[in-house]
Amino acid sequence: MTESKGALRKAALLDAAEEVLITKGNANAAMRDFAAAAGVRIGHLQHYFPTRSDLIRAVLERSLERSLRRLEDSAGFDLHSEAAGTLSHDDSSRLLTALLREHSEMADVRMHLEIWALAASDEQAAGALRSFYTQYAAHVQGVVRRGRPELPEPSLIGLAAAIVSLFEGAAVTRSDIAGLRTGSGDDAIIRTAQWLIHGQEPAQ
Repeated sequence: MTESKGALRKAALLDAAEEVLITKGNANAAMRDFAAAAGVRIGHLQHYFPTRSDLIRAVLERSLERSLRRLEDSAGFDLHSEAAGTLSHDDSSRLLTALLREHSEMADVRMHLEIWALAASDEQAAGALRSFYTQYAAHVQGVVRRGRPELPEPSLIGLAAAIVSLFEGAAVTRSDIAGLRTGSGDDAIIRTAQWLIHGQEPAQ
């Protein structure tokens, strides 16, 4: 089935918004800049995304959905499923390795850093960012539940937040911006996340 014209137009607008954030940055993140990059009038952009917050939220939601699809392809199982007790160490190793690869995409790192910079002074953008991390953490929580089904909900929420923080921090420190990527460091990140998911280190 082909995408509707509306869906294609929205996708083109989101592509342009990502390009602005990656190449021009937060300083050029006004609606007129997004519209200019897409080659449309502001009214056309606002037909699909009435406010900058709506646009930023859509950019983040698409980024998350895109990452989830790639992770599912790499891990070989459905991240939307929360079937308890079905996550092996091999499963989590594949998933975490793929997740670390996702957090190595420099364009995505730059886009998210620019949205963070925007959110620091714009409460609407901050709301969109919080929504993104709430959804991200919920997916991670489902993964942890599959590894440790006996844990109560507050513990699952806390572990998911810790894993998200670990990988989001690693995205910055491992990037070309900070330059701290090493093979042994990557192994340590994955082992740490596996310990959080399973409650024990994988057998050597």
